[in-house]
This record gives sequence, structure tokens and C-alpha cells, in this order.
Amino acid sequence: MIQRRIDEETALAAEYALYLVDIRGVDFAFQYLDSCKVPRDILARALQSPLHRRHHERRKQARPN
Repeated sequence: MIQRRIDEETALAAEYALYLVDIRGVDFAFQYLDSCKVPRDILARALQSPLHRRHHERRKQARPN
């Protein structure tokens, strides 16, 4: 369960960083991710090509419930 909590926190931080890009700029969003100890490459990949990233990050198999 701890891995899921960490993944959710990382996802929330990344989504907020995307919001920060719109209102404060990329540098500010990177600083925010650094303060949360979330890798910068998550935001960098999202900014490069959101559709391409989503295609490659889809799960091969659905998660068991």
C-alpha cells in the first residue's frame, strides 16, 4: 500500500507542476518538483508530447481489483 500512496502523491505533485507551468512558468514548476523530491523528467516528458507519453505509459494489463 505504501507504493500506491507514493505514486498518488507523485501524480498530484506532477499535475500541480503542470498547472504551475501555465501560471508561473517552467522554472518555477521545476523548483516545486525539486522541493517535493519528484524527478523533473516527469514534467519534461509531459511538456514534450503529452499524447506520445500517454500512449507509451498505458499498462499492458489492467490492475487487479
